Amino acid sequence: MKKEELLAKMQATIDEQQAKLESLKEKATDESHELIDDVRSAIADLEPKLERAKAKAMEIADAADDVWDDIKESDVWDDIKDSLESGWDELSSKLGEGWDSLTSSINSIFSDSEVKSDSKIKPDSKLK
Repeated sequence: MKKEELLAKMQATIDEQQAKLESLKEKATDESHELIDDVRSAIADLEPKLERAKAKAMEIADAADDVWDDIKESDVWDDIKDSLESGWDELSSKLGEGWDSLTSSINSIFSDSEVKSDSKIKPDSKLK
């Protein structure tokens, strides 16, 4: 893999993750307070990982050819990718748990609000 190829992969991943993070920040404001706390915690864990990826990309971009040879033989890409993926996995898990809780609450609201048959308007009745 060439330096430019690695940088392109890293930048694409960084851009994708940044877009996801921004979208998530917007959605987090619409969720329950408990879920918001969980999401904010996961975001707080993910943001430094993303910043480290950006810094590493800058370091690689500025690397001299002799340093580049060492970098390309390292596991830098796998380490960065694994770190970001684990952050998203944790976030996804928290969102899934929050979603399950929310849908369960919504389902219980609808199941508790059954309409009684005697409260229905009969078709032949007239409103006064």
